[in-house]
Amino acid sequence: MRTPKPLQSPGPALGTAIPSATPGHPEPVVLATTQETALWGHYPTDRAPVLTVDSGTVVRIDAVNQAGVSAAEGPVAYFEALGVPAGQVLPELAEIAKNPRPDGASGHVLTGPIHVRGAEPGDVLEIRVLDVSPRVPYGVNSTGPGSGVCGDLLDTASTRLLRLDDTGRHYVFGHGIKVPFKPFAGIMAVAPPTSAGFVSAYPPDRWGGNMDFRDLVAGTTLYLPVFQPGGVFYIGDTHGAQGHGEVDQTAVEHSMAVTARFVVRKGASLEWPRAESDDYFWCMGIDADLDVALQIAVKEAVGHLVEAGAGRLTTADAYALCSIAVDFVVAEAVDGNKVIVAYIPKSLLATR
Repeated sequence: MRTPKPLQSPGPALGTAIPSATPGHPEPVVLATTQETALWGHYPTDRAPVLTVDSGTVVRIDAVNQAGVSAAEGPVAYFEALGVPAGQVLPELAEIAKNPRPDGASGHVLTGPIHVRGAEPGDVLEIRVLDVSPRVPYGVNSTGPGSGVCGDLLDTASTRLLRLDDTGRHYVFGHGIKVPFKPFAGIMAVAPPTSAGFVSAYPPDRWGGNMDFRDLVAGTTLYLPVFQPGGVFYIGDTHGAQGHGEVDQTAVEHSMAVTARFVVRKGASLEWPRAESDDYFWCMGIDADLDVALQIAVKEAVGHLVEAGAGRLTTADAYALCSIAVDFVVAEAVDGNKVIVAYIPKSLLATR
């Protein structure tokens, strides 16, 4: 097992306060999702950047979720049938729907790519999620025959509109049930190696993508290995709430504005995506085989613990800690490749 190099960069150390904007840029750079900046779900390596920024820049991406965009009747009629007034449907959806969908592309609407100056293959792109806010007051969950992990469970399609309540903190599910609003981006990815060829956004992989990891909310940081100059970053599939696994195939599919700070970490090295919050460091394993995904996540967690232990921990120590103090969670189970996330409490390695 290769232990990744420590994540180091000229940027702020891990865990430090995140400024609201880049010095000299008091407001985030805004990237709208339009017919020109959007594409159907794949990660081209040769697409012209829709935005180029320096390392450390804060960007707000006004993303759209794909719900209703590909509907035969059009997105406005789709949402009106669910009870949404036409004036509450994002106007850009109808234009984005006109974009051709290449063979093999997933049904996700992506925004990008964002080119980050200085990022080179072998570096790490750090994405500090500063804010995730709703662009409309509703989202959609849809499932039916053949969908999710229990494709034989339903005989007919089921689509439900979920509106935020007056507080903006919960969705009204019905039957007296309220679902907490916990927004995040289901897809954050860098472009894969050129050798991978055409890559659909459907399965997550080493470059991140459709990980649907529900804990990547505002205040967390994602680390992705870089395979292309500039990083070539794509985002989409924003969600307002989701359980681990996303078992019926969709979450609360909800268009969001995502504000993030992009930092290039030179001299770092990662095999797989990693992430962190104030309380946890997360190591990820991704594979079509759930057992293999778990093995990858365990080895990544062992490597992190040995690295973070700064010589105090052996591989045997770290493996034992993974068994007695680390949780391994199925974050994504329905997108071809499964995602297992190791939850490593930062308190394990806290020193006086």
